[in-house]
Amino acid sequence: MTRNTFVRLTLVPAIALLATLALVSIGGAIWFALSNRTLRSPDYDFVGAYNFLRLLRDSRFFNALEISALWEVITVSGTLGLAVLLSVLIYETVQKPLWRNLICFAFLVPVLLPRVAAAFIWRFMYSPSLGVINYLCGLLGIGPVEFLADPSLALMSVAVVDIWQWGLFFTVIVLKLMETLPRDPIEAAMLDNARRWEIHAYVTLPMLKGPLISLALVKAVESLRSFDLIFVMTGGGPGKATETLDLYAYQMGINMGGRISYASAMSLLLLLVTTIAFTIIWKAGKKWAA
Repeated sequence: MTRNTFVRLTLVPAIALLATLALVSIGGAIWFALSNRTLRSPDYDFVGAYNFLRLLRDSRFFNALEISALWEVITVSGTLGLAVLLSVLIYETVQKPLWRNLICFAFLVPVLLPRVAAAFIWRFMYSPSLGVINYLCGLLGIGPVEFLADPSLALMSVAVVDIWQWGLFFTVIVLKLMETLPRDPIEAAMLDNARRWEIHAYVTLPMLKGPLISLALVKAVESLRSFDLIFVMTGGGPGKATETLDLYAYQMGINMGGRISYASAMSLLLLLVTTIAFTIIWKAGKKWAA
């Protein structure tokens, strides 16, 4: 038996299992979406595209779609921006490998925390009366701030937690990628009297264009899975200020009469939109990285 044959034989069962689970889940969602099933009653009828047409008239659905898109933009751009900034700063200021490794180890701790645990920690830190953040604001003469109860601040406050977890983790990745770059282009730029920020802006980071695009796509996919973080910190509130599509689907499918058919239609539409969006972004990223 050749090595390639052995690899195929070991991969095929796992791939087949994952494909089966995915197809069964999607098939079940399609079946539910085309009916009017609820958790309160075993009776149901086939309604065709009725649930999808209702979505197009649902203002709360479009609000959740807008919040989800805004969440993606904030968390992806914030995570990559923080990672690039910190990695360049550490690359320039910390030269000893031991200190770099200690910093990297410390930066890995937040992402190892369960999302629910991180959510409770930051929820307490945001507390108007007991939170350390409001205590620091008080030292600066700023009154208690309702970070999670103010509709204009809630989404950004929750996004800070996501960026804190993943931005520090991505910092480690970008820093280690920078350490593997060839020195010749950097030294050539230094001989041309280029300033440090110019070296990173025009030499270092362009060489990391491909990996940065990959990290952006990974983070974009991960940001779609932020239900636990938002649910624990705000529950989608105040009002509907942090209600993303997955939270709205949960509310409709579990809390509001168990309307699982409507929630399934919403989930399928979200799957379709994200698949198309990520395909376009992936192809555009490949062209840009080429």
